[in-house]
Amino acid sequence: MPEIKVIGDILSGKFQPTLTGNTIVDAALIDRFCQSLITALALSPQSVQAEHHWNLEIDPATIYVVDAHILDASGHEHRMANVVAVSHTELLRGQIGATKRKLATILAAQSSAN
Repeated sequence: MPEIKVIGDILSGKFQPTLTGNTIVDAALIDRFCQSLITALALSPQSVQAEHHWNLEIDPATIYVVDAHILDASGHEHRMANVVAVSHTELLRGQIGATKRKLATILAAQSSAN
């Protein structure tokens, strides 16, 4: 099972966007989003983690779920096979529908390749 990193805020480095501006609230919102993905896709809790210290590097072995605002500002393209852009509003509200569909497609493609 590939590792999935959910990036909704970045707490360190030169590039430090946040979800709400409050680190405690951001962590809770992102954790809730992660938990919802774990439940909806029947994943192990260890496979989906919030990444609060992303260094903007893309590891091809990892799947990234990234706030679209952060993705746009970072200069990464939305069309990368292992990067799922999620709207800022969906992260704030814990709405995982679109992300779940995109992740299910990626996970299915990876499992059929193995």
